[in-house]
Amino acid sequence: MNASDDSARPSIDRLTVGRLLEHGAAPHEFRPGAEGSYFVKITSDRGVRTFWSPALKHALEKSTTQPKLGDQIGIKENGIDPVEVVIRRRSTEGKPIEVHRYESPRSHWVIEKREWFDERSAAADQLRDPRAHPREAIRNHPELLGAYLTLDSARKFATERFEKLEQRERFLTLVREVLARATERGVPPPVVRVRDRAPLPEASPEHDLTR
Repeated sequence: MNASDDSARPSIDRLTVGRLLEHGAAPHEFRPGAEGSYFVKITSDRGVRTFWSPALKHALEKSTTQPKLGDQIGIKENGIDPVEVVIRRRSTEGKPIEVHRYESPRSHWVIEKREWFDERSAAADQLRDPRAHPREAIRNHPELLGAYLTLDSARKFATERFEKLEQRERFLTLVREVLARATERGVPPPVVRVRDRAPLPEASPEHDLTR
């Protein structure tokens, strides 16, 4: 999984932009007898670059924008390790009753038209901004609905768990960053998984973020 014209492997999460020249199945780096792989060739401001990985075929097939030869595209290899935040809630007796797990999926390639990445970057910037109103952010970027619902759950937990305002803000900043990275990467927002669910006496009512 490298650019054949570059001595170093591209940095994880780096977006490479260029015009799509060619793609297809071939022996790795076109070496006779090499293991079968898949390549994507683009021309960028650094010249012609060729990326290799069997997963590139799947990335093109599942692409939302379905790039064609000649289109300006972006190629991105997401980070290998998932970003994860685990929240545990306990009953008044101290017994664990809920586990919230926020996780960005493991690595994969994303290939889309360039404007798709521009839109994702703008959405992530809005999500990172604590001054942005959820209703306005979701109106501008509907794909942020799931992220804001997750953030709302994290905010309720922080209110119950942390006494100091700076602790709550620091925690929510971390969760925002996890969600923003998922948005930039083009993967679904981390899902809250609840185990051993039980109501808390002091639980606050749900409210609609889209209002």
